[in-house]
Amino acid sequence: MSNNYREGSIWNDDLELRCFLIYKKAEEQNFKRGLVTDLCRELAKSHNLDEGTLKAKVGNYKSLAGYTKLTNASTATKNLFERYKDFSAEQLAKLL
Repeated sequence: MSNNYREGSIWNDDLELRCFLIYKKAEEQNFKRGLVTDLCRELAKSHNLDEGTLKAKVGNYKSLAGYTKLTNASTATKNLFERYKDFSAEQLAKLL
């Protein structure tokens, strides 16, 4: 995949894909209340990141899928969404 990220950014392909996987899991469960928060909290702890930042990234994917108003998603987020939008959560997990 190898998108270009700003120097010093916390983002990389692995983290983008992990956030997209959270989005896909939530979508497959009809955005069950609290699921995104729980999954983002888990990812935040394991990667020493801010939960809110991860939730915003997942929100960008939800926006790109047409569930919410368009957001200011990064080029990397848009590219990953286009490449993997037809994958299931199970298929995405195999990429990690």
